[in-house]
Amino acid sequence: MSRETADVVIVGAGIIGLSIAHQISRRDRRRVVVLEKAPNVAEGSTGASCAILRQRYTHVEAITVARDGLRAHRDWARYTGLDEPRARFHHTGVLWMMNETPQAVEAGRSRMAGLGIGVEVLDAAGVGERFPALSACNEPFDLSGETEHTCVDHDTFLFETESGFFDPVSAAQDLLEAVRGVGVDVRFKAAVTGVRTSGGRVDGVDLTDGTAIDAPVVVNAAGPWAPRLAAMAGFSYSPWTIHPIRAQVIYREWPRDVVPGPIPVVADSSGGIYFRPEAGGQQILVGSILEEDEQEVVSDPDVFNGNIDAAFRDVKIHALHHRIPSLPYRGQITGVAGMYTMNVEDVHPVVGPTSLEGFIVANGFSGHGFKESPSIGSMVARFITGAESDEWDTSAPMEFFSIDRAPIVLDQKAVLA
Repeated sequence: MSRETADVVIVGAGIIGLSIAHQISRRDRRRVVVLEKAPNVAEGSTGASCAILRQRYTHVEAITVARDGLRAHRDWARYTGLDEPRARFHHTGVLWMMNETPQAVEAGRSRMAGLGIGVEVLDAAGVGERFPALSACNEPFDLSGETEHTCVDHDTFLFETESGFFDPVSAAQDLLEAVRGVGVDVRFKAAVTGVRTSGGRVDGVDLTDGTAIDAPVVVNAAGPWAPRLAAMAGFSYSPWTIHPIRAQVIYREWPRDVVPGPIPVVADSSGGIYFRPEAGGQQILVGSILEEDEQEVVSDPDVFNGNIDAAFRDVKIHALHHRIPSLPYRGQITGVAGMYTMNVEDVHPVVGPTSLEGFIVANGFSGHGFKESPSIGSMVARFITGAESDEWDTSAPMEFFSIDRAPIVLDQKAVLA
């Protein structure tokens, strides 16, 4: 057995763990070790992320976290310090087609504009001018096809002008390069087998290869494996229920000759879907915004069904055809299932220190993690080091996500919370 020491051990080299390491490295040069059980980055939730960078949320604090995260993603080269980063920001805008009243849309616009976010209100004609492929109908839509549907244009939509989506795997690869470049020790195939504690605090971790790393701070950024790591430390998330769930997306061929662009990121309440361009504009990616599609708990994140369900595929494609009427009823459809870690009580993460001294959590992102990662990294790094950084710090308080908060009040517990 070998024995080492570190100032901080981060378990998980997904987008959250690497963002925390990156933000710590911006502040000082303490010894940080990142441990990842997989052979490479982005083999968990990050690799399956749709990486949509929207800023609309129910609460101002969550809006601020997303806004400050987007600032980093829009200026990725400067944020990472890389001359030629792999990832890039796709500036499509985000269109909210949510069957809202003009008053509700205006309230959303005013709240976001007050936080310095670019946002506009579009009517049906405005949607048609900017995005000619999209129907402006927001009538309730029977996804079973049993009830005849008559389209009626809605009159008010919210449009985020500065938002879009990102390349998730490339982003993780960029952060890996960035943190290794400043001396962060990132190890792959380095599974943790135990979290050592004594006297109500953490002492370090043990690895499968027999290595013991002594450290006064252990950060749980293990994504779907977070509950397993917490159990090793004898830690309970109570009163929160944190577990991985299976989330599906489909990829539909985009025939550009018959379906005109551009297509933004769209949140669509009539069909219960979201979608965005994918694969250099050759496909459309489609997922669900429905709470009912976030219920399948993964009992073992090492063994789960990564294939798409036929029923999910057929229903979501039906909804996509409603929103894009010119889409032909032919073309290749593929799909994949990934995982993200759900916080059942309020679909927001728990972030920060715990009752076990030195054990810090960043778990339960419920599908929000990628967009929030630069801000979460800022929060955790600021807590660990006590140091402010620079323009990449978020102004949102970490206490909003603290483990001892009351559940955040929401109209619906789904991915668009």
